[in-house]
Amino acid sequence: MKRILVLFAAVLLFLTSCSGKYLEKPETDLEFWITESVEDVDFSKYQEKYGLMGGREYYGSGYVPTMDENGEQRDPERCVIYTVTSYPDYSSGKSHITRISITDPEVSVYGVTITSSAEDIKTALTEAGFSVTEKNGSIRGEKGRFSVSFSADSIYIHADVSNRFGIQF
Repeated sequence: MKRILVLFAAVLLFLTSCSGKYLEKPETDLEFWITESVEDVDFSKYQEKYGLMGGREYYGSGYVPTMDENGEQRDPERCVIYTVTSYPDYSSGKSHITRISITDPEVSVYGVTITSSAEDIKTALTEAGFSVTEKNGSIRGEKGRFSVSFSADSIYIHADVSNRFGIQF
């Protein structure tokens, strides 16, 4: 009986330590979800966005940047960009999606898009368990270490990544 209690306590401790590190994937058009492990993903099929220190960024399938006269990448007007860094801490060494930027009005998250009404966005985020605030025309939902922000032209999904050892990028 004592072994069963110890095993139960260990499982409960493990589940408690994992809570809040991951956000359940809702119905969405996205290829990847926030904090999803991408250790085994072959990103050679994706266009990389250049310039990020401490991680990598990739355009979603079908989105291709243009080049300006100086050879600099310019994001398409409508796109999805996935940021890959270590998670839950920058020192963990495991590759996860830690930010998703969406400017494509066809892409939905929690059943809403950037063209949805403010009321529909607030309702969707509230029903998903987020604390919702509205400021300067933007709607932000927060849930633990996660945030989802809607503005007139974009959606940003973000996971806070800790930096226990103060890694400088």
